[in-house]
Amino acid sequence: MDSSTNRGFTLLEVMIALIIFAICATTLIQQSGRSLRQASFLESRTLANWIAENELDQLRLEQQFPAVGKTSRLLVFGLRQWNVIRDISKTAHPDLRRVVIHVQRAKPDKTQSSQEMSEGYRLTSFLGRY
Repeated sequence: MDSSTNRGFTLLEVMIALIIFAICATTLIQQSGRSLRQASFLESRTLANWIAENELDQLRLEQQFPAVGKTSRLLVFGLRQWNVIRDISKTAHPDLRRVVIHVQRAKPDKTQSSQEMSEGYRLTSFLGRY
């Protein structure tokens, strides 16, 4: 055969091109997975923040000095179940209460990291008698 008629790629060139493509595709898929997990984490964190803020606003709207104690309830918000724990404690000042609201997913899913499942979201605030 004449060298002028052989214009295709050799098997080695094709294999090298496939290896480069496979490495790039794997990296792209891994990065996409990380981005999706991060977006899911941010969505859960935002919803938990809204729930905690709503709980705090509800306490403020009651216009009563909150009683000391710990309460827990299950809530559906954003098509998900959440555990909401309200911990109200005394402070050094008798007319001031410390309020800690802890929000955590009730049913973990595959997108949650173990850190997110154990920590949840915590909001701390203070409410006065007047």
